[in-house]
Amino acid sequence: MSEPNSSEMHRDLGRLEGRLAAMEDRFERVEQMLDRIDARLARIESRESQLRGAWWVLAAVSSGIGAVAWSIIGHFWK
Repeated sequence: MSEPNSSEMHRDLGRLEGRLAAMEDRFERVEQMLDRIDARLARIESRESQLRGAWWVLAAVSSGIGAVAWSIIGHFWK
C-alpha cells in the first residue's frame, strides 16, 4: 500500500472540513431547537403554577363557604 500524496491528503482534509462544517450547522440547529423547547417549557410551567394557585384559592373559598353553611345549618337544625 502506498502512502497518499499531498493532493489526496488535501482532498481528504477538505472532505473532513466539509463534514465538520455540516456537523456544526446541525449542532447550531439543535441548540436553537433546545432554546425554543426551554422557552416553551418555561411557559407551560408558569401556566401550571398559575392553575395550581387558582385551584388552592378555589379550595379555600369552598372550604369557607362549607364551614359557614355547616354553621348555619347546625344553628337552625336544633
